[in-house]
Amino acid sequence: MHEPPELDSPCSPGLSRRDVLRTGVGVSIGVLAPAGLLAARPAIMREPDPARMRFFCMNLWHGGRKGLNAEDASIARTLAVLREADGDVLALQEQSDLAETYAAALGMHCLVQDRSTAILSRHEILEASPHRWGARIGVPGVGPLWVFNVHFPAAPYQPYQLAQIDYHDGRLIATPAEAITEARLARGEPALRCLREMRSALAAGEPVILAGDFNEPSHLDWTPAAAAAGVRAHAVDWPTTRLFADAGLLDAYRALYPDPIARPGHTWTPRPDSVEVHDRIDLVMASPALRPVEAAVLGETGPMSDVALDPWPSDHRAVRVLFERAGRERADQP
Repeated sequence: MHEPPELDSPCSPGLSRRDVLRTGVGVSIGVLAPAGLLAARPAIMREPDPARMRFFCMNLWHGGRKGLNAEDASIARTLAVLREADGDVLALQEQSDLAETYAAALGMHCLVQDRSTAILSRHEILEASPHRWGARIGVPGVGPLWVFNVHFPAAPYQPYQLAQIDYHDGRLIATPAEAITEARLARGEPALRCLREMRSALAAGEPVILAGDFNEPSHLDWTPAAAAAGVRAHAVDWPTTRLFADAGLLDAYRALYPDPIARPGHTWTPRPDSVEVHDRIDLVMASPALRPVEAAVLGETGPMSDVALDPWPSDHRAVRVLFERAGRERADQP
């Protein structure tokens, strides 16, 4: 195991999936935040809708330690955001050693997948998938459902390579074909491992959610129309989102907001930087058994956030999606 490197980057990959499979990381970590910082009490939130499930995905930026000037204040603010986001199920990346602490403070169940990823739930976590890519959760009115949470490798990062930005010794590239090749080299193997773990649930038609920090844009965003409008330098059929879309998963945000020019939904990054490539790399996808009803980007006050929670403590914006079971009639619908 090792600490995620201190990077000014789309994310820090933390422990590799190869290490996870070898060491079986995911047992209780037992490292707590500073004494008294996180009160172990359930959040006081909305009355849950028994026919719907609110899902929240967020990269915490080193467990929530980095966003504000003081570590204690940053962790406390991250907890406040998790509470205000009011999710029934949370997919967290860069959780570092704090997932169980946050879960206790929120009154939630917790599956620590590895040093980077964890799944928190109001509802009982029934089981983990064989290599802890996902968890089966009993959600009244919706599930049981499978939630897979990923934090794919950050480097090389193809939008930087295309923009001629040096980052982690990635070679500079110029064409969509090069970008696709580099993306497959960076994330192809872990993406296929994750897909293999969810195939049986998909084949059975079960509700499945895939969420996380993909560290790669979506093929639904870098479109020919976006390139023609000058929003993107190229049209790129990004392979990781394409892989899961071809497996039957739907991008929840794009299902509700299909125009990437009108609603870019950028999650990377709220931090101002004149040479940055802003993009949507934090994604929530779902199988046809689930229907997205609402989707929002949460972050700082500004044009990219649908919901503002200031001060925002992460270098990623978050995504929240309200789901209901597809094909199920609601009593409040005509």
